[in-house]
Amino acid sequence: MRTYERHQLKQNAFATRTSETVSWAMRNRNLVTTVIVIVVVMAAAALGVRWYLNSRNVLANLQLGKAMQTYTAPIRPANTPAEPGQVSFTSSVEQAKQARSEFQKVADEFNWTDAAKVARYMAALCAQTMGDTKGAEEGLKSVSSGDGDLASLAKLALAGIYRDAGKSNDARQLYQELIDHPTNMVGKAAAQVELAALYQRTNQTAEANKLYAEIVKDDPKGAAATIANQKLAGK
Repeated sequence: MRTYERHQLKQNAFATRTSETVSWAMRNRNLVTTVIVIVVVMAAAALGVRWYLNSRNVLANLQLGKAMQTYTAPIRPANTPAEPGQVSFTSSVEQAKQARSEFQKVADEFNWTDAAKVARYMAALCAQTMGDTKGAEEGLKSVSSGDGDLASLAKLALAGIYRDAGKSNDARQLYQELIDHPTNMVGKAAAQVELAALYQRTNQTAEANKLYAEIVKDDPKGAAATIANQKLAGK
């Protein structure tokens, strides 16, 4: 078949397919219009959802920042009046109570955001300061169930609660998890120091010394090694 004839056949086939498509669209113009409208609406909705999510994130972070200001506000001496225009508290418990309320509000109103996760962690720390050990434990458990830096901080704080409550096995398990899965916020050496301290607390001196020696071997010039050497020297 000559080149010209093959070219003509291709053109005719393309024209036929185009004609069929146009004819189908003309016969089903209502359906086509509906599909186009749905696509446009979905695209607009996606943009709207993205804007909404971004705005909620911004607001959540602002509220979290406000709560952090409360958490870090100065504690003024007893019987000392507050300075005008400056937030301050008469005790760490009073401060923790106010900060906890603000953190909890962020956690409740912006539940799905990263700011809410941080707020839940901070609210648990405030509960611990207030002496609400049960509330602190529940809050830290909810945050520690995930992965990453924040979860590791929650596990570290939770292990401390278990240690102080005499739940040595629970504390040991969490410290070991942190050693096996270190993060930027809680490194392996930091978790090892805490576990070694727990061993000392429970009169397991041999286990503690073994762990201190391992810390020194892994990073002789690290800050954790300095602590470990002091402990090995009986200081």
